[in-house]
Amino acid sequence: MSESSSGNLSEAAKSIENNNGEESDSPEQEIFSTPFGRNYSQEAYETIDFNNDTDLNGPALVEKFKARYEFGLDDFQLQAINILAQGESVMVAAPTGTGKTIVAEYGIFQAYSRRKRIFYTTPVKALSNQKFKDLRAQYGDAVGLLTGDVIENPNGYIIVMTTEVLRNMLLQTPDELKHVVCVVFDEIHYLADSERGTTWEESIILCPPNIQLVCLSATISNAGEVADWITHTHRPVTLITHTRRSVPLSLYYFLDGDLNLVINREGKQVADFRGVGGEAKNRFRGKSMRGNNPDTDERSKRERPEPTQREIVEALEKAKMLPAIYFMFSRNDCEVSAELVGMTRLERIKDAHVRQEIEEVIARYMDRMVEEDRNIQQVKTIVALARRGLGFHHAGLLPILKQLVEELFSRGLMSVVFATDTLALGVNMPAKTVVIGRMSKFDGQTRRPLLPNEFQQMAGRAGRRGLDSQGHVVVPYSPWITFQETIEIGTGPLLPIESAFTVRYNSVLNLWDPPAGERVLQILRYSLLEFQQGRRLRELGEEVKTAQQAYDKAQVGCLIGYPEGEELLHEYERIGHEIMEARDEEKRGIEDSARLQQKIEERPWRRPMRETLKTVFKSISPGLLVHSEEQGWGIYLGRSGSEGIGLFLFGDTVVRLDEYKYIDYLPPERYAVTLPAGMANVVKPGLKITELLNPAELAALAGQLGGFTLPDLSTWQRTAHVDNEQKYGPTLERTLTRIEEARLSVKELKERERVHPCQRCEVRKKHRSLQREAARLLVNLSEAQERYEDRKQYEESRLQQTLNGIVTVLRKFGYLDRGGNLTDKSPWLRDVFDTNSLIIVEIVHRGWLNDLLPQDLAEVFTWFSYDRDFEFMNRFVLPRHLIELRKNLDDLEREIFSAERQNDLMITNGYNIYFFGATRAWCRGASLSSIMEKMQLAEGDIIITFNKTLDLMRQVFDMLVEQQPDHPLIPKLKAAKALVRRGVVEQVYNIGFGVLQDTLEGEDGQPAENPVTGSVAGDPTPEEIEAAPPFLRPIPDPDEDEEEELEEAAAETTANGHGKRKFKRRGNRPWSIQHFRR
Repeated sequence: MSESSSGNLSEAAKSIENNNGEESDSPEQEIFSTPFGRNYSQEAYETIDFNNDTDLNGPALVEKFKARYEFGLDDFQLQAINILAQGESVMVAAPTGTGKTIVAEYGIFQAYSRRKRIFYTTPVKALSNQKFKDLRAQYGDAVGLLTGDVIENPNGYIIVMTTEVLRNMLLQTPDELKHVVCVVFDEIHYLADSERGTTWEESIILCPPNIQLVCLSATISNAGEVADWITHTHRPVTLITHTRRSVPLSLYYFLDGDLNLVINREGKQVADFRGVGGEAKNRFRGKSMRGNNPDTDERSKRERPEPTQREIVEALEKAKMLPAIYFMFSRNDCEVSAELVGMTRLERIKDAHVRQEIEEVIARYMDRMVEEDRNIQQVKTIVALARRGLGFHHAGLLPILKQLVEELFSRGLMSVVFATDTLALGVNMPAKTVVIGRMSKFDGQTRRPLLPNEFQQMAGRAGRRGLDSQGHVVVPYSPWITFQETIEIGTGPLLPIESAFTVRYNSVLNLWDPPAGERVLQILRYSLLEFQQGRRLRELGEEVKTAQQAYDKAQVGCLIGYPEGEELLHEYERIGHEIMEARDEEKRGIEDSARLQQKIEERPWRRPMRETLKTVFKSISPGLLVHSEEQGWGIYLGRSGSEGIGLFLFGDTVVRLDEYKYIDYLPPERYAVTLPAGMANVVKPGLKITELLNPAELAALAGQLGGFTLPDLSTWQRTAHVDNEQKYGPTLERTLTRIEEARLSVKELKERERVHPCQRCEVRKKHRSLQREAARLLVNLSEAQERYEDRKQYEESRLQQTLNGIVTVLRKFGYLDRGGNLTDKSPWLRDVFDTNSLIIVEIVHRGWLNDLLPQDLAEVFTWFSYDRDFEFMNRFVLPRHLIELRKNLDDLEREIFSAERQNDLMITNGYNIYFFGATRAWCRGASLSSIMEKMQLAEGDIIITFNKTLDLMRQVFDMLVEQQPDHPLIPKLKAAKALVRRGVVEQVYNIGFGVLQDTLEGEDGQPAENPVTGSVAGDPTPEEIEAAPPFLRPIPDPDEDEEEELEEAAAETTANGHGKRKFKRRGNRPWSIQHFRR
């Protein structure tokens, strides 16, 4: 950037004074002030009117921007740029390497040209550092950097930052975005990241709606859904998707020592190795790979050894397909593979100029390291490999070595880098070729095939725009993965990104508005998680909208022009309904009258059922007295072979009854007579009794009958009839009147119907059909609205339940009072952004750390900084007072975990029980090599943990300075920071910009001060040491007594089981009881 443009920037950044000499409405304020970084003041930016400058209007500015590039911009880039030029927000989803970053660069160019501020956010510090370096080369001092631990020119027009920094600004100091016109969210697909996704969502939700957004994403299957969410949450955003890569890719299958082209640069499959691969898996499962296909190629019938990395690299070199990134899925595999390949490349770099360049870069990096660190095995290994044009790259690599590898590879001085898939998500390191070493990976729980998203993320590194005509992706043969599975993974549809949003205590407290926290509830409502879970609600909303539109379109009104035609048809329909109702009333009356008449005529006794009679007559003997409705009382004479029920004597004649229905009464006493001998064998009806009995027998039978008191059923019936008439008669009269009234009503209604205008209408039926359809649509609309409201109420109750749970926990630990108001304790938790912030703030607030020395203080914070989920060897021993602190910490964690589970929350993870001792040793002067002898971790893991420890201490430091400036931990935290930030740890802060600085700088930009004396160089004198506070004095090496005490404490720890607890990261997974620490 020219001096003049730099000067203009300086002038534009000056504070403005009003005509009377007073300060403007934008007073100086600190944009980011922290003793852990450099202090800068916020300067008010000059308001410049560019409306009359045609060069700064949309189209002219676009043309000016296009002229910066020697190549023409792609259509999707121009489309997105024009949207930005119109003042709208844009989201660009495109594959890696297609140039979507140019859209963001236009946003920067536009804001800078108009002297407005723009924030450029990235997911990780490495990307922020790289982007800062790139933009510094274009815009000079106008560019600043904020990554939490590094603060550089925060008042610049163009500020590069991690998304966490932006989120913290929006929560704590939103006024700092007052002059910002645009925010770039690079790699927005990080919304799905379990660790960082929440930060992205909160940043977008809280970003002021007047700010333009530029959202850059890799290709994702549900980009439309994400764009819809941003539109719903922030402001309308236009989605631009681009699926074609600038550098096309070809896919190769490495088999039998050959690179076999499978999918060409046009995306067509040109070779098929169906039946190859997966032999070991199939054999293990006991299945035949070939089935019954006799035409299967002979080569598919045998299992081959897996190709070695050396074979593949040599094939790539022979085919002139280097440089390459070789992806492996374990750190050890990366290192071992690089060393094995390096053993065959002792003299491969023949170009003296290239060797000299490599040596110059190595020397520049080694000069920044002390002799002790240069002797670390990882350093020596990387240097030796770099001289052979090889390297490896993974999260366990020292940061300074990562940058060394990145620089050598980017400059074409390194031909192969063996890397874990974290590189695919990291800094920009394109290659000509990408080798995906395995098509399966261990995800922490099981070994599974790669996801299409993971494959494409790695494959996207292949092909350097402007250097390569095409990129190459190589997949080696595997006896565990079939060729067909490889193709399905490589060409399969991408999985959608899903929200990883979780609620955190500090966010709740920063947004809390007493007494109910409605603002927090709004954040929950507007999260991507809620947007995705609310798909059903939106679907129901669409159903309501569709139903409303259908009802609105329904044709209504008279078809022949009557103004009151709709009411006339309603009236006509009503008459028809009334006729039907009157007829129904008549019918009901007739039925009621019949029932009443039956009640009146009803016998006073219960007529025997047919089944009862059938049973009785199967078992009784002749002589039983029965009553017939037609014949009166009679005597059963028996069946005697006759048809029907049997023969009976009614009066003086024998009668045959054919059916049981003729018998209407059986005396309950079962009266029976003894039949005379003359009546014992009666076989036919019609005989007279005088024909059967002599006078004496007849007299005897009459005598038997006279001994029974039989009821007079006729008299009984008449009496009951009179009683029933008195009981049911009045009701019957009313019913008959009802019937008559209904008949009259039908008659009157039929007459009204006959003379009604609609009776003679020829289109009445069509009108009626339209009217009924409108009524049906109205019912549909009502039902859809009811379903929508029910679902909405459910969603609201679910969100409220989540908030209620958080509030309950915060009340339990004293951050909210019973009335929902913030307490004096709440700012402590509000200002600490960490998953374990509640635990950390509790131990600070309770004073558990007040008596610790700085090295012990740093040690405690380290327990919360290591976040990998596995157990490892650790031979460090903690002193007794830290062991006791851990016991108290366990009790506190159990209390917090219990409170969260009772409220269906999963927020706090807890500290890592395996990472201990290393930070304390480092603060006491131990070398990294000596630490690694006692702890089985990669060098980079240790340094990353130290840096996270510094960040966590910085947050607590800033919080205490703000909330309790005289807190005893403040000087100790500052001293602890000075003890940790040395050597390779300090280098992280100085290599982050991509340019190795000549001096190590302290928090104010000056050479780092000695924590004891405040001097910038030299060792403290004995007098200075004696005068310094005890916790700032140099720490002597432990003597034999202390070592013995530590060993005793360790033995005690092991004996009581404290050192044998099982640890498991909780993350977003539910905890079970075994996760509690004893």
